[in-house]
Amino acid sequence: MENHRNGSENSINAARLALAIDTNIDRRRPSAVNYKQQILLMGGWQGSTYYNSVEMLDLNDENPKWDSNLPSMGEKRGLFVSALLDGLVYCAGGENDTGYLSSCESYNPEERKWSSIRNMSKIRSLHALVSARGLLYALGGYDGYNKTNTAEFYDPRNGKWEYIPPMKTCRGDLTAVVLNNEIYAIGGYGLSSVEKYNLDTKTWIDVPSMNGTRYGGSACVVDGLIWVFGGNCQPGVHEPQD
Repeated sequence: MENHRNGSENSINAARLALAIDTNIDRRRPSAVNYKQQILLMGGWQGSTYYNSVEMLDLNDENPKWDSNLPSMGEKRGLFVSALLDGLVYCAGGENDTGYLSSCESYNPEERKWSSIRNMSKIRSLHALVSARGLLYALGGYDGYNKTNTAEFYDPRNGKWEYIPPMKTCRGDLTAVVLNNEIYAIGGYGLSSVEKYNLDTKTWIDVPSMNGTRYGGSACVVDGLIWVFGGNCQPGVHEPQD
């Protein structure tokens, strides 16, 4: 127990120290994942420049600093999303100076290697991506013209994307989390509403809305509660209801 506590304190101290460390590139809306206490920061843009570069902050180090000596993504991406599944980092969609994207790729942190995977069935930017039960789920976003309510999953075993029933509401710039085998689609541009997808019944149902509209925010699950931060509204907490 003491060793576990000390390890946690070291990680917290490292994270506090990292707050004072600027990334090597100033990025607007990159995407990030945590792999074994290593923060991978990918893509984003600044001005008219889109990035495919990757930086890593290793919180296991006593004095962590951003390391840019990592292979770049195969495609420059802004306004895209990423998720971790079975030890691989997946990046999907977004946009760059060529237009909106449906392309996807995966990164093996152990081998430090990027690989292209099959494109999503639909162009998506400002969407959400979560992993559940060995699958990746891409939800909503913009198709280059409009917000969409479509959703699809990627199965790495057969390398295919397949649609699931659409959400009840079109959502752009939403966020999503997984809790108790259900996927929660939260907010989006001009929206306070929330809906959840049951992975067993394969149906969407409405749940209580947030206190205000929110887009471009972030969300996480802690002790059975969904915490939602940032965007255009005050922080709030959503307690799931049956």
